[in-house]
Amino acid sequence: MFEKTGTEKPKLCLPNYATSGVSLENCVKNAAEIAVVGGTHRNILIDSSLLNEIKRNFKLISIGTTCNIADEELPFMNYKHHKLMMGRISKAKLTLLAFQTRSDPQYVNDIYSLPNKFYDSLSAGTPVIIYKRFVSMKKVVEETQTGIILDLLEEPKDPSLLLNALDSHGCYLYNLRANYDKFVWDNSKEDSFVDFITAILNSPKTRKYEMN
Repeated sequence: MFEKTGTEKPKLCLPNYATSGVSLENCVKNAAEIAVVGGTHRNILIDSSLLNEIKRNFKLISIGTTCNIADEELPFMNYKHHKLMMGRISKAKLTLLAFQTRSDPQYVNDIYSLPNKFYDSLSAGTPVIIYKRFVSMKKVVEETQTGIILDLLEEPKDPSLLLNALDSHGCYLYNLRANYDKFVWDNSKEDSFVDFITAILNSPKTRKYEMN
């Protein structure tokens, strides 16, 4: 928008970092469990063949979302109980993000979203499975190599596609540890935010506006 209008404004991008993480060295995974995460208003879209493959090999649990493909639905765990929620996510082998909030699969608020549960999963030491249409999440996963990117609405050409990808699960866990600071809000990010706000407040334009 700034480029289209020719407007120059200072900007700082703050994704939905997790407020805290878990000890990744001590994570014990439920080997055959995938967690479906997201808000209750979101539809979960996934090809039936891929879903059948997942259901043959994994138990699907949902956390805080009504999900007709889940084997077990766990209640919403609000951020007052963040430690409990993160502990539960950390036990899953993978988390699945396959939501669609509008009939248009390219709805920009979906494809460019960086949901809280995305960062919660990564900071809980749990690799993600994401729909490849998610531009922003896909970029993070590709840069950090912390999950699996699939066309979730296309019948998999290889029936063991997901299981083959899981051969890299150990690498995903290693990369989650190596990139941990990219997923969690910490003092350095808070300092950068404070410095950004302070610089704006102390800028000549801001002081001129206050004087007027």
